[in-house]
Amino acid sequence: MDASNDADGCCPGNGTEGACEGGARKRDRAATESALLDAAKVVFAERGFDAATTREIAGRAGVNEQLIQRYFSGKSGLLLAVVERYWREEAGGCDLPPPDDDLETDLGRFLHAQLKHSWKCRDFTRVVLARALVDQAVADEMARTLSESRIPCLMKRLEGYRERGAIAADADLANVAAGIATLSFGLGFLDQVVFGRDDAGICAMVGTLAHTIAHGLTPR
Repeated sequence: MDASNDADGCCPGNGTEGACEGGARKRDRAATESALLDAAKVVFAERGFDAATTREIAGRAGVNEQLIQRYFSGKSGLLLAVVERYWREEAGGCDLPPPDDDLETDLGRFLHAQLKHSWKCRDFTRVVLARALVDQAVADEMARTLSESRIPCLMKRLEGYRERGAIAADADLANVAAGIATLSFGLGFLDQVVFGRDDAGICAMVGTLAHTIAHGLTPR
């Protein structure tokens, strides 16, 4: 028995050779796509969408440039695939510290966490946001990330406070969560990255906003 075949669960003469070859091809394609996505994320962040070339991306990935067209239908499709993979991974919606006992404190911690995340991902976010203005598919993917990841995670935290009586029973938590998520992006990317507002000014805004939102949600 061939040990290498056995390790993959494929034995000569048992009718699985074709299946093994197909599995290897799938693994090879998956590895190639992953390498292209990793390389594209870096190149897009460094060059921007327009200046990035498929030749450089393929070169960094160590694969044939033609595979970008075959697997992703070109550079636009590749960026969308990068957004679909990494924007969700890096959305930061659930990667947060445990909820605090105090709602105002927790809102402040959430906003500060989003500030840190936005700064970390600022170069890639610039590219994605600029492209979203002219590519509806990219804009739709950004919206899906908010609606399917960050907003539900924030809603879950808020629901926990409502169950403990810290938030009014009739509060519209879906809209509150959506508003806070949008606000966190504005603070994290626009104020911090685009406008270059100083840390002290942003921290003051975070404190005021956390206090105002928590006060507005408190049962009367």
